[in-house]
Amino acid sequence: MKELHKVLIRLINSHRRTAHREFNKVGLSKGQPKILDFLVLNNGCIQKDIADNCHIEPATVTSLLANMEKKELVYRSQNSENRRILNVFLTDKGIEAQKKVIKIFNGLDELCFKGFSEDEKTQTIELLTRIQNNLDEGEKDNA
Repeated sequence: MKELHKVLIRLINSHRRTAHREFNKVGLSKGQPKILDFLVLNNGCIQKDIADNCHIEPATVTSLLANMEKKELVYRSQNSENRRILNVFLTDKGIEAQKKVIKIFNGLDELCFKGFSEDEKTQTIELLTRIQNNLDEGEKDNA
């Protein structure tokens, strides 16, 4: 039987490589799709929330947002309560880019589940979720 860690590493690397190739085709760099995903549900949030929820270092978020501003995907505005804080908003162009992100992820899901029955798809997601939950519990136990 194959070792789980080896299968997961190969799976993650293949998925990431395919995703990056598709995102590059629409002009998005690593990290930007994750931010677009978060902003579509949290438009106007602060940069710290993006960093925390997307699991990206604050300095990296600042750099990603600067590049996204240059591409006119987002804009930042001073917070009305604290002028040192910037709120981040999607532009119309950013909303269109987010729609492309969704299409890419849907296409990746279709590719990953090629030849799977609906039951197999559901079971795979349930099993991977259980593995993730076990790892999360292990982290809590070791904290």
